[in-house]
Amino acid sequence: MAHETNDNSFLEKVILFLVIAVGAILVYNQFQYTKVSSNILLNSISFLLIFGLIGLVVWLFLSKEEHEKHHPHHEVHEHVQKEKTPLSFHEKLSWGFVSLIAVLILFNQMQISQASALAGFKGSGLTLKTSSTKTPLALTGDPTQDALAVVIPRGIPFYGEALGVSFDDPIRSLEIIAQLDPSYGRSKVQLSPEEKARYIKIGTTPTMACEYCCGATTLVFKDGRPACGCKHSWAMRGVAAYLIKNYPDMSDEEIMKEIAKWKGLFFPKQMIQRYIQETQSGQYTPDIAALLLDVDEQKLKEMKAAVASQENTQGSSDTTASIQDLPSMVGGC
Repeated sequence: MAHETNDNSFLEKVILFLVIAVGAILVYNQFQYTKVSSNILLNSISFLLIFGLIGLVVWLFLSKEEHEKHHPHHEVHEHVQKEKTPLSFHEKLSWGFVSLIAVLILFNQMQISQASALAGFKGSGLTLKTSSTKTPLALTGDPTQDALAVVIPRGIPFYGEALGVSFDDPIRSLEIIAQLDPSYGRSKVQLSPEEKARYIKIGTTPTMACEYCCGATTLVFKDGRPACGCKHSWAMRGVAAYLIKNYPDMSDEEIMKEIAKWKGLFFPKQMIQRYIQETQSGQYTPDIAALLLDVDEQKLKEMKAAVASQENTQGSSDTTASIQDLPSMVGGC
């Protein structure tokens, strides 16, 4: 009889251990999701439900122990009277469910860990795999087409799904990323002192700004205050802050490249004109240099030669006409 009592006690301890282990895994998974989700209400509700479930199960176990303390003779009498019996169908079913749930959650945790590794998750936050920033430009040797390929991005950026933005929908995307602006946005990105230092360094780089719209030559002043209040400037500051916060492994140059992509979308005519002029001279301002970050020296020489060749032919007037057809500004100021 004592052996049976010990078995039951051991089984209860195993169940309690499984409940605690499963609860810990759920809490850990939810913690990982909070790094991606910015919905504080839903995250709080999820944690409350998890802790409530754990608390309920623990309470049931404690209640059972309290009941046994108050009815010791009854329990002893039952053990004396009863022969050792195998587990009932419902007990076996309960054990099966507990084991299955534990296995499924452990398997789910393995999948999340693998997916996180592929997506670039680390313990300190979301980081960017190097390969995702190295998207080769499809250059053809035609100066006009190459200018469009360099200055006007297409498709969805690597952070596009998280924010709901696309290079193919610049006006709508402008409104979304503008709200991330640490100064004026409704969904301000909060930066630590170290992150703000990077933000100021990037934001005070000449030509990383909306000079074609408002004349500002930088995004921020040296103290971090915004240098311009137009929506284009909001958006470019928002992108800078968002990437600094969520992709800390990106270099300053890679972040400036993303800013310059949006600048090219917002001011296509002026940016293409600047690109062609600077390709001729081989001297690049920081915004154009950022767009050419992944283009090797040999390709830059070929691009310069192609532009020079076209300038000496009738094609030059065609290029000028094509550029003049482009809008000077996309989105409201």
